[in-house]
Amino acid sequence: MGLQRPYKRVIVLALDGVGRFFVETPTPTFDAFFASGASSLTAKAVVPTDSAQNWGSVLHGVLPDKHGLKNGDVEAGVPYDENSKYPSIYKLLADSSKDIKMASYAAWQAINTGIIELSVKVDFYAPLTHENIFWRWWLLFKHNWLKNSVYDYTVVSRLIDYIRNPENDNVKLLLVHLTDVDEHGHGHGFGSQPYLNQIKIMDSQVAKILEAIDEAGWRDDSLVIMTTDHGGIGRSHGGDSDQEVNVFFAVRGAGIEPGSKIESEVTNMDSAALILEALGKKIPEWFDAKLPTEFSS
Repeated sequence: MGLQRPYKRVIVLALDGVGRFFVETPTPTFDAFFASGASSLTAKAVVPTDSAQNWGSVLHGVLPDKHGLKNGDVEAGVPYDENSKYPSIYKLLADSSKDIKMASYAAWQAINTGIIELSVKVDFYAPLTHENIFWRWWLLFKHNWLKNSVYDYTVVSRLIDYIRNPENDNVKLLLVHLTDVDEHGHGHGFGSQPYLNQIKIMDSQVAKILEAIDEAGWRDDSLVIMTTDHGGIGRSHGGDSDQEVNVFFAVRGAGIEPGSKIESEVTNMDSAALILEALGKKIPEWFDAKLPTEFSS
């Protein structure tokens, strides 16, 4: 299967905490997305299976012992080292393309403040950063007291407005991070019925995002990657059990044969290499992320 590189843009659907549990509940949008492109249901997360480590590897292309990102640090607002030998793909793209337009719509604000360098010009959005104080209070109340977060609803609503705005047609990299499934895993248990119900809600939210992409006329010139950072066991994650490490990796775009399988060994971290390749950029030699064999020239 060939990539029709360079694509005008790459969109990453970063679905937090899904693991491979979606196979246990109806997910028509996931199924249709897999059928429209290439997918692997044997992909792996990086270990430890925490969000900062995995989204850090997805966005920096190296293993956690190199980028050094940890949940506690990024949630505390510690910015990523601007002088690191392992910059994010956002910084790599900014350094290689003057005035490049990029965006990150993240339900987990730590992605914007601790994983992507603060020096990079990005269209950022996160509910707990950009909404008014009353809505932020409600989101925190739902999260902390009702164990029923609704961050994703707000992200999807703002994202659709962003996609529909013609001024954003030239965006090159758009990360979309949804977190409510992970929140339900921590609140109710990974694999529990409330958790699986939230996966179904996420499935419908992804449908809205994909519909907005199609309505904006972006489908034919965009590469869309969909993956997750980890699963979980009980109400936690971070270890190397199958329930935590087993994830998925799916890609849709021009040149990719519908319904095809990615048979090679892949990790969610390999997204970094695929993003750069799809945008016609060189993959750094220091990357741990590898371009899946199926997409090699």
